[in-house]
Amino acid sequence: MAGQVPPQMQVDAMSSGAQFREFLSQYNKITEQCFMACVHDFTTRRVISAEDTCSINCLEKFMKMTNRISQRFQEHQMASNDSLAALAQQGS
Repeated sequence: MAGQVPPQMQVDAMSSGAQFREFLSQYNKITEQCFMACVHDFTTRRVISAEDTCSINCLEKFMKMTNRISQRFQEHQMASNDSLAALAQQGS
């Protein structure tokens, strides 16, 4: 049995791979979105100050939005769980 990976470790590895792919997908989307919105001067190799500031603001806004959506999702899940628990108690 040498060389065999336990099933749980296989599932964990697949889950980690899927999470990493999702992270890369999100990273690529936000990079492209902020680049398209902020970088307009291709006559120089340097990033001008306005482009740099715009890129930072774009990323910060995305991060704040992502955090807020996560918070709201958690709040919704907690409320749903509370409702289900209350219904289960009433049924007992």
